[in-house]
Amino acid sequence: MRFVGNPGTGKTVVARLVGELLLEMGAVRKDSAEAWASNRCKNKQPKNLAMQQQEINQMKKKGEAKADIIFIEASRADLVAGHSGQTAPRVINTVKQALGGVLFIDEAYSLVRHGVGDSFGLEAVDTLIKEMEDKRAQVVVILAGYEKEM
Repeated sequence: MRFVGNPGTGKTVVARLVGELLLEMGAVRKDSAEAWASNRCKNKQPKNLAMQQQEINQMKKKGEAKADIIFIEASRADLVAGHSGQTAPRVINTVKQALGGVLFIDEAYSLVRHGVGDSFGLEAVDTLIKEMEDKRAQVVVILAGYEKEM
């Protein structure tokens, strides 16, 4: 899916709602994936994958974690590495974390920087497409960004 719009138009909120609806309708299988509340209401600031995982672990330790939809937010910084051979594993790991839920990629247009020979960004997109195809029944990928750039 692709959500486009200006900042503050609710792309992330709508992505969460669509993810919940698809999960309820059975369009996405949870299988044995463990769902825990991550960055749902605790903190209004965007989080990267490491911050999300840290919060999930803290909530589990405190017994505050509750079953919820898996909603992983990622950006170029989470998916694209700076060294050869590190990008594909990052993308694969991110998709694996989102199994049974939604992988939301904000500012998805930034994955590939046009005009600068961005081979790492292209590798991220290629790997993401492969993972989306292989795991289409287990994860919904929503790409968001500004209409012109997308």
